[in-house]
Amino acid sequence: MILNVSNLFKTYTRRGEEFNAVEDVEFFAWSGDFSVIFGESGSGKSTLLSLLSGINRPTQGSIVFNGADFANLTDAEISKVRNDKIGYIPQESVFLPHFTVLENILLPRALRDGKNIEVKNLTDSVDDDIVSKFETLGIAHLVNEMPAELSGGELKRASIVRALVNKPDIVIADEPTSNLDENNAKIVFDLLAELAHSGTSVIVATHDARGFKYGDRIYTMHKGRLLPNSESDFGGL
Repeated sequence: MILNVSNLFKTYTRRGEEFNAVEDVEFFAWSGDFSVIFGESGSGKSTLLSLLSGINRPTQGSIVFNGADFANLTDAEISKVRNDKIGYIPQESVFLPHFTVLENILLPRALRDGKNIEVKNLTDSVDDDIVSKFETLGIAHLVNEMPAELSGGELKRASIVRALVNKPDIVIADEPTSNLDENNAKIVFDLLAELAHSGTSVIVATHDARGFKYGDRIYTMHKGRLLPNSESDFGGL
């Protein structure tokens, strides 16, 4: 087992009233799993993924990743685990504006290795596997552009490559097909499925019903609670 989550809560205060954005979540993931979480906006999907990736800390409960309990790690230690072992794809792509797309993508590797970003050209900067990801996602020709010159969909696809550059044990993706047309959305889901088949654990939160057929396990997030589902719950989508 790569990820084991138990009794997970994240509580916030709004207008003086406490509410649980994540409530009593139990979840596990093995290497090679593809887990898909559906849910409406505000259901708690993004909050849950931010906890699983170590970006936020829970109010209560445990998150054990590769045998290490996040509760026993410092913020710096969790940041290192997230950079080295967790490929996180945020809902909104965030790139440093004064770095090229390729420099942004290479940043996690530079942080892992404790080196400066060294960029020559695409094939000299990354291995063949990452080059193939650029080509699969149709952005190889954009690597020397500045982030401001890319569309939202192009930045989304670049974010996916950045999440994979350190060959993580687990990929956690928040709406990875947002801003993408039907063809590119299918390419992204196919790529994530390929990662799962190769042994990477994949967790996707999405509104996109096309993601249903890719999941080994399907969940619905509703008012902070994570509920397992079957195909019948989706009317055969």
